[in-house]
Amino acid sequence: MSRNVETPFFTIFIPTYNRAHTLPRALESIEKQSFRDFEVVIIDDGSIDGTGALVEGWQKRVDFPVHYHWQSNQGKHVAHNTALRFAKGEFTVILDSDDALMPDALKIFKNSWETIHKDQKQFFAGIEGLCAHMENGKIAGTPFPHNNLDSNYFEIRKIFQVGGDKKSAVRTDLLRRFPFPQIPGEKHIRPSLLWKRLSRKYRFRYINSVIQLIEYQEKGLSADRFRLRMSNPLGFRFYFLEEINLNWAYYGFRDHFRNSSNYVRYSLHSGVGIGHQATETTHPLIWAMSLPSGCLHWMWDQVRMLGRNLEKEV
Repeated sequence: MSRNVETPFFTIFIPTYNRAHTLPRALESIEKQSFRDFEVVIIDDGSIDGTGALVEGWQKRVDFPVHYHWQSNQGKHVAHNTALRFAKGEFTVILDSDDALMPDALKIFKNSWETIHKDQKQFFAGIEGLCAHMENGKIAGTPFPHNNLDSNYFEIRKIFQVGGDKKSAVRTDLLRRFPFPQIPGEKHIRPSLLWKRLSRKYRFRYINSVIQLIEYQEKGLSADRFRLRMSNPLGFRFYFLEEINLNWAYYGFRDHFRNSSNYVRYSLHSGVGIGHQATETTHPLIWAMSLPSGCLHWMWDQVRMLGRNLEKEV
């Protein structure tokens, strides 16, 4: 993985949508970075709150490259794919527009990458560290079992039972090889789809250093999970199809059954009938066993959506 000396070591990618009120905090944290070999790529996913003017003013006064691109609102995953058209860094760090990097974040990532033997780097996708809550400094979720742990997403989450938001620096060449699927009319794909795709072939070095401070917004993506799921059924169907066909070996029976049930549920929401589902699954027995559960979840979703619609009419 040779690097052109004229390109930065890091691309800091900021996806943003109507976050002009929180974006200055993220930008300020970039200015404070102790490691200076980086560029910034900001993909504005259709903001109408003055984000463009804010970024333009910032571009004029900082001493590092800043690329700003506005696109119609299509979702964070599409903004991610767009950013990779402009990113020049060897590694990409994704910074949400309402969060902030620690001052030594890039330096820690760089130093940790250099501890991996040069002959082994080809097998690694990057470095992953911890996040902490902005309001109290507490670690988000749980730390890793020990520092400098070489593993992957499945082992970390399933075997070591590590939870909570984490922050990664990922090889940009690999991100280009694993773009998010884009589904017309839908604006969300589960972010973990990317990490699972990477983990089927590559490892990360996990470090117990706080890289980023996070703050959950009242109207953020996770504020209404049910609405998010019902608005993007094809994306969720696609996600669970990969779970049952490509990731099944990483799960026990209970998880595999749950994933298959969700595949049935979101397939029905997407208008994909049982007959077609039977041709897609590589584990027809578990799929058949999960049919009643998936159908019941689908029916209950219909009841919940009807209830919400009635509340709106009242």
